[in-house]
Amino acid sequence: MKKKLSVALAIFVIAPFGLVACGDDEDESSDSASSSESSSGGGSAVSISAVPDGSFAYEQDSVEAEAGSVTIEFDNPATLGHDVQVEGPDGDVGGTDVISEDTTTATVELEAGDYTFYCSVAGHREGGMEGDLTVE
Repeated sequence: MKKKLSVALAIFVIAPFGLVACGDDEDESSDSASSSESSSGGGSAVSISAVPDGSFAYEQDSVEAEAGSVTIEFDNPATLGHDVQVEGPDGDVGGTDVISEDTTTATVELEAGDYTFYCSVAGHREGGMEGDLTVE
């Protein structure tokens, strides 16, 4: 019970700083990953990680993938829960579970185009926790 209360309190305390944390002066690098093609003739894997301090930010602000079956490899070293969801022009197409201090994967089928990846935990996307996913 104390842990849940502590997490809830941390969310409310950190939330106002979410915009500041996501807008720092550091140059967030664009990590693209097109590691392995799947046997279906396309697709790839993208690695996305949350910042370790638990603020509302990913370490990547954009990633690239090949059309087809795309595996999202998500690492969240923070104690605050985050996930990665993928949104296309017609809405959400899938994503990972919410995790903390863990790694997870999810696979989504993506056609060529522009997508947005974001954290679906309440207030995190609004705090700036999102990025661009380009599928070629």
